[in-house]
Amino acid sequence: MIPGVGQGRRVRRKGDEMKPRRHPILLLAILLAACGQEATEPRAPAARPAPASLVLSNGKVYTVDAGQPWAEAVAVRGNAIVYVGDAAGAEAFVGEGTERLDLGGKMLLPGFVTAHDHLIASRWMNYGVDLYAAKSKEEYLAAIREYAEAHPEEKVIRGIGWNPALYGGDPTAAELDEAISDRPAILLEFTIHDAWLNTRALEVGEITRDTPDSIPGVTYWVRDADGNPTGTGKEFAWLPAFIKSGAWQPETIVPASQKELQQAAVEAGITSFLNPGLVTPNLNDVEGSLEDFELVMELLSELDAKGELKMRAFVQPLVKNPSLDPDAFVAAAAGFARRWNSDRLRVAGIKIHPEGNWSSRTSLMLEPYLPEGGAELLERPSPTAYGAASVDGALMKAVVLAANAKGLDVFTHVDGSATIRNMIDAIEASRDAGHTDARNALHHLFWTHPDDLKRIFEMDIPVNVSPNFSTDWSGQKELALSLLGEERVQEQLTMYPRVFENGNKVSISADIPSGPIEHIGPLFQMQAAMTIRDPSNPDSEVFPPGRKGISLEQAIEAVTISPAWQIRMEDRIGSIEVGKYADLVVLDRNLFEVAPDEIADVRVLATMMDGEFTHRSGL
Repeated sequence: MIPGVGQGRRVRRKGDEMKPRRHPILLLAILLAACGQEATEPRAPAARPAPASLVLSNGKVYTVDAGQPWAEAVAVRGNAIVYVGDAAGAEAFVGEGTERLDLGGKMLLPGFVTAHDHLIASRWMNYGVDLYAAKSKEEYLAAIREYAEAHPEEKVIRGIGWNPALYGGDPTAAELDEAISDRPAILLEFTIHDAWLNTRALEVGEITRDTPDSIPGVTYWVRDADGNPTGTGKEFAWLPAFIKSGAWQPETIVPASQKELQQAAVEAGITSFLNPGLVTPNLNDVEGSLEDFELVMELLSELDAKGELKMRAFVQPLVKNPSLDPDAFVAAAAGFARRWNSDRLRVAGIKIHPEGNWSSRTSLMLEPYLPEGGAELLERPSPTAYGAASVDGALMKAVVLAANAKGLDVFTHVDGSATIRNMIDAIEASRDAGHTDARNALHHLFWTHPDDLKRIFEMDIPVNVSPNFSTDWSGQKELALSLLGEERVQEQLTMYPRVFENGNKVSISADIPSGPIEHIGPLFQMQAAMTIRDPSNPDSEVFPPGRKGISLEQAIEAVTISPAWQIRMEDRIGSIEVGKYADLVVLDRNLFEVAPDEIADVRVLATMMDGEFTHRSGL
């Protein structure tokens, strides 16, 4: 950092400061004392700063720095910001070798930070036929049939995007056979947690009535009255069958997935991401998931060493298995955190995935799902909850306490209202134990009981949300109303705007691959949060009705400084300030001059991480 330079304020230099007025007698004494002495050397002007490697000027620079929200020029030297201010001041940083980039009034923002996207090895879940646009059973089957006929070379037909509310309940293998029966077919539900298999896939996967459900009520197969699997696997029960079908080819899928996801992210302006748990077929297996984690981190280390890691990667091992030993798991995670702890590649705490999805009735609720939702109520696991969980409140609390004691933060998937309460209880217990500096966070925050919303306010708990997941996107409206009813929709769904209003640190993300890759852009999710409508559908309506969105300023903070704070990087990224890393994004328009329902249409012209362009198009 260069003291006194770059804050867009006038800096007084030696030799040009205003001279104070002195008393005449004091001035005479000074002159007499100086008689007979040699004249002093004139003071040299202040040293010119070392040249910058890049100066961006004539822009609309929104810094996300409360002390200086706006500027028009930024100078970068190496991987750091050395000046933020007006264009005239930036001239002092221009020298031989300095690249000058005239932004021509375009907008410059801090590089986007996402605190919940699976941008490592997860692209395989989005391959195949795209079913998101279909609205009925007939449309789903027609799209699958058309895709299968157009791709005779594919040994396994894959796809994603079906919704049970639009289909008319859980689909069956017999129905899928109508579209494709000569090859295995495995089609993921729109949140990627559940899958629909045809008869051939069940056979190849060796799924029979004798196949045990690994976590009854959470990870299980939908069955008929005789116990035979009907074709839908809930909450990743389908993963073993996916592997046996030959669809999982990690030696090619993992590196290809990494390359594709990374490119899509940097083109959307992302410079840093948190990957909360690896989405691989071993995610339900404790030892297998830790082995996958280590292998993937080694791959990322190799990419970083080659200069091919285009984003700062913060990664968390996953807690999902109910038989997990919390102390042993936390010890392993702490070992990973010591091994990978740079500002470019870091193990940043632990992710707990304690349940399934409310959309498949496998989230833990304080109140029952509606019986007309198309399935019988799951067994009530406790006097205060409905649904099921692989990580109950006691295990969650044990993991949080053990992790916080080791200096590891815990981020938890919280779909169901009971799970939210369990995690708040765990956070409270950890604070009572003295871990007041922990930054444990609630991720998703779907169904929030009013009592627990009040606790989130009072305890100032950080939150992450994927805004488009609680709009009417992909049949969410129909699903929410059918499973939980209008009263709970109004009272408990999409409460995050109020958390913003309260002042909590809230970040917003796409949660790829639970949404299509086209939704990865922070600008897309910002628009969803501001309008409470699906940006991909021009006919989308506000859902829940009457809900108010967040402001543009809040939305920008939610993709810059707030997620940076959540991953403990707020002193290095997340705002444009002297001394921080040169992680920047250039947009073709000033967001403050764009209508809220057009934010997603703004183009990302350039993305810079660590002073190097990772994406540049049209600039």
